[in-house]
Amino acid sequence: MYCGIDLAVRRKTAVGILINNEIKIIELTTNEEIIESCNRAKITAIDSPLSHHNGFRNVDKELIKRKLKVLPPSFMKTLVERAIQLKDRLHNVIETHPTSSMKLIGLNWRELHEIKDYVDAALCAMTAMAYDLGNAEEIKADDGTIYLLSTKFPYEIKRKNYFEFYLKGPK
Repeated sequence: MYCGIDLAVRRKTAVGILINNEIKIIELTTNEEIIESCNRAKITAIDSPLSHHNGFRNVDKELIKRKLKVLPPSFMKTLVERAIQLKDRLHNVIETHPTSSMKLIGLNWRELHEIKDYVDAALCAMTAMAYDLGNAEEIKADDGTIYLLSTKFPYEIKRKNYFEFYLKGPK
């Protein structure tokens, strides 16, 4: 089981649970609900910085050098604090950025679902799996590591129904 969290502060958080190449999306409100849903995950990938910083971190600057757009942790302090709380209570947590993953693999979320948060949560779960399989793109600096989906990931995402996606592959 892999878990992907498209973390939110003022709205519900979309969580993708990946089991046997199927991703179920659930919407959760509290940290306790998220922890209960993801505590058995082998890897959990969170779409949020996992460390505070005034301005851009060096790892963010590495993404920017690759023409990937990110926001600095200082722009979203409450979100970062919530992500850190979750990281401290879950095991095997990695940071990801699904919008950057989409750019790398050439995916337009609108072609998959009308709700971007659902696609982001699914991609977070896929990134957790890619990390575990050893084919995630690693962006690393002295102040953090961000994992992204890459073209090496042998599956593609397909929509099953409103709250579910599946992985087709290997390619």
